[in-house]
Amino acid sequence: MIEGIVQDLRHGARMLVKNPGFTLIAIASIAIGVGANAAMFSLADGLVLRPLPVPRADQVVSVSATAPRANEAFFLTTNRLSHLDYTDLRDRAQSFSGLAAYTVSFASFATGRDQAAQSKLGLAVSGNFFDVLELQPTLGRGIRPDEDRVPGRDAVVVLAYSTWAEQFGSDRGVVGRQVRLGGLDFTVVGVAPESFTGMHLVLPPAFIIPIAMQSKLAGAVPATLLEQRNFRYLEVRGRIKSGVSLEQARQEVASIARGLEQTYPDTNRNFGMLVRTAFEARLDERGASAPSAFMLMTLAFAVLLVACANVAGLLMSRAPAREKEMALRLAIGGARWRITRQVITESVLLAAGGGALGLAMGYGGVMLLRRLPIISDIGVRLTFDLDRRAIAVGLVLAAASALLSSLVPAWRASHATNLALTLRSGTSHAQRLSGLWGRNGLVTAQVALALVLLTVTVYLGRAFRAELSEPGFRTEGMLLAGFDPRLAGYDSARTEAFYRQLSERVKALPGVTSVGMTSIVPLNQDNREPLTIVPEGFQLPRDTNSLTILSARIDEGYLATMGIPLVMGRGFASSDTTDTPRVVLINRAMAARYWPEQNPIGKRVRLIDRQNQPWAEVVGVTADNKYNWIGEGPTPWLYLPQTQDVGSRSTLIVASPGAAVALAGPVRDIVEDIDPNMPISSVRTMEDFYYGNASGLVYALTSVVGTMGLLGLSLALVGLYGLVAYSAARRTREIGIRMAIGAPSATVLRMVLRHGFALATAGVVAGVIGSMAVGGLIRSVFPNAGLIDFTTYLLVVPVLVAITMLAAWVPARRAARIDPLVALRQE
Repeated sequence: MIEGIVQDLRHGARMLVKNPGFTLIAIASIAIGVGANAAMFSLADGLVLRPLPVPRADQVVSVSATAPRANEAFFLTTNRLSHLDYTDLRDRAQSFSGLAAYTVSFASFATGRDQAAQSKLGLAVSGNFFDVLELQPTLGRGIRPDEDRVPGRDAVVVLAYSTWAEQFGSDRGVVGRQVRLGGLDFTVVGVAPESFTGMHLVLPPAFIIPIAMQSKLAGAVPATLLEQRNFRYLEVRGRIKSGVSLEQARQEVASIARGLEQTYPDTNRNFGMLVRTAFEARLDERGASAPSAFMLMTLAFAVLLVACANVAGLLMSRAPAREKEMALRLAIGGARWRITRQVITESVLLAAGGGALGLAMGYGGVMLLRRLPIISDIGVRLTFDLDRRAIAVGLVLAAASALLSSLVPAWRASHATNLALTLRSGTSHAQRLSGLWGRNGLVTAQVALALVLLTVTVYLGRAFRAELSEPGFRTEGMLLAGFDPRLAGYDSARTEAFYRQLSERVKALPGVTSVGMTSIVPLNQDNREPLTIVPEGFQLPRDTNSLTILSARIDEGYLATMGIPLVMGRGFASSDTTDTPRVVLINRAMAARYWPEQNPIGKRVRLIDRQNQPWAEVVGVTADNKYNWIGEGPTPWLYLPQTQDVGSRSTLIVASPGAAVALAGPVRDIVEDIDPNMPISSVRTMEDFYYGNASGLVYALTSVVGTMGLLGLSLALVGLYGLVAYSAARRTREIGIRMAIGAPSATVLRMVLRHGFALATAGVVAGVIGSMAVGGLIRSVFPNAGLIDFTTYLLVVPVLVAITMLAAWVPARRAARIDPLVALRQE
């Protein structure tokens, strides 16, 4: 058996070496398909697919809430548990070996009292976090259960491995040292393992502290809220016990949730709990990234299908030249399965070469993905690697492409029906017809898939250009500067005074036309402020007692500075203070959603997340703009006045008719004059932020799709060229006879081109139908996208037909120049 396989490999290698043109084209085709898929898998892996970086990650599940509130924000999830619900669940559930809770926490971080503080993202975790996730610290230990029992008592911290390496130079004596978090001294008790990069793929933490210490950080969760059952902010992960099924765990958790609902009807009415796999939780967490990644993987797989069709067509075109060889082997007693194995072996050799080259191309694609522009103030990190999983995917796809492309040629090679005729002529008439029809179908499918890829490329490019040109706010002539007075030890009163003084002094600078403050700059992926509300007079969905939307804190100058029109009512004023009734602004989408065909001015919303759940009156309506990302549809949005809802982190926006970057120096001087210890971050122009954070990713996405479209088109052209050339070569004698009896070269040219045109037309028709179906996938990723319109087809179809006809014209022109005497002597 092994000797026979070795013999097949040697024979197959000799045959491939004897046909270098065929071999190179086949290997390149497979490489393109494998490379595209390896790169797209790496992208999807970095965004969605990669498992939690903990031991035995397949056993870790998520316990989330089925909260009785509607989620009106495209980028929000409302699946968190309160601290009291978590502890009840942890103590009662028997299906888990452990349940751990955590939440993301921001704090100022400094390596010592005399060092400048920086804003860092970390994790506040339950005391059993390290035990449940089976994390073994590189140094020291993890957080202990007793350190998470008394709020504010145990100021201990575990450093992330990256923090230890970058801030402390991998000093092994770091355990026991003091660091500053939120202006307080914390004792380093350990360093997390290098493999642990956090609970979220794109948010690596800088530190880990007990949940009980989070209340001590400036601006963090007050300790009193930890004892409120309706304050839900914790994410929960657990390990299912050996022998317990996922369904059993779900039933037990649902039963516990029903028990809590009966015991605490005021806070847990209609409030359930759901056990999900870690992958399901990541899909929910990643929002639009997940369908985007899967769409790119689907398009890459389409490229692989085109590549497989191309290789299959090449093998089928080459088959007639070898049918005499195969018939002879059968005539002298060769087994049909040996013939099949020989053909498959040759395909495996092609796949091996194509797979190796494809992985090299995939690595190049990953290198390009790593250069994607990511603008982040909190350390958002996209990690794309061609790791063992991506390599395994590439090798599996290479093997699958070998199998797919060799099935039909292998079957035909081993099923010659008339050996005598085949030995005399080299092939049978039936085989000629069936082979030609098979190759016609493959080329038609290639053209159709190429059309789908090109249509998606052009459509997304046009759609995004339109979106980028109308974001709904000003993008030129503005300077951004970020602040977080907590880093300088400010309380709420000092923070409010600092921002007021900063705005007044910057507004007085020469060349400044307006100044605004906001807690969230549009399209900033670093920070979101979900707000739980109850709109007055709105009929909430069944079993729902509140809604969750996105919001931002702004001052009275923000709308004018950003160029966001006020379409109804008034904006915020300096007279809106904590001593006056609460007011809010909403956008047009929110007004249409909750008060359709009504005047929203004077309507009220209850702010569930604020102390005493106050009512706030709607005093104005703004135009809609892009808030989360450039491809979103109309999104309900609410603005809170900074004078009534004081927060720490804010961004100063300075508008100028000239070069905004020239204001960076004067702004820094003002900040230093007010407080030399006040850190200032993210000083940049709005143009840099917008085109880096919005259009940069959009152009990268369309470039990736466009590259796959061009790859698919190139493969389709190679297939069409090969088929027309093969068809013309098979008709050489017929063409010679036609020309010998007087047929002009133009007639022969038209005859051969007609074949190519028929294939291109069939492919275009199938491609249009396929692209319409793909339109649904696009709309699932980009909710604001409409149907693929006629203009897109008008741009793509003529170009595709022209290029395919050019690919057919080359062999057609060669056929029209055949010497009739030479053609007539050909058998």
